[in-house]
Amino acid sequence: MMAKVYVEQLEISEKSIRDAIHIAVASVHNIDYLVTWNCAHIANAEVIKKFMKINTTSGIHTPIICTPEELMEV
Repeated sequence: MMAKVYVEQLEISEKSIRDAIHIAVASVHNIDYLVTWNCAHIANAEVIKKFMKINTTSGIHTPIICTPEELMEV
């Protein structure tokens, strides 16, 4: 399951497994945008960089991760 991969490789705590599940669902289901206020575990540059590498290596879709404010600018 991709969520477990994200927990391990993104160094997300087990308490934040829901964050990893959100990322996995968006990736596996080819969702274009993952909109979140969670800048600690999801919408931050370091996590996004690692997330993109994991998905590219795994050959799965990488959604754009952004805050609602960023999406409004699109």
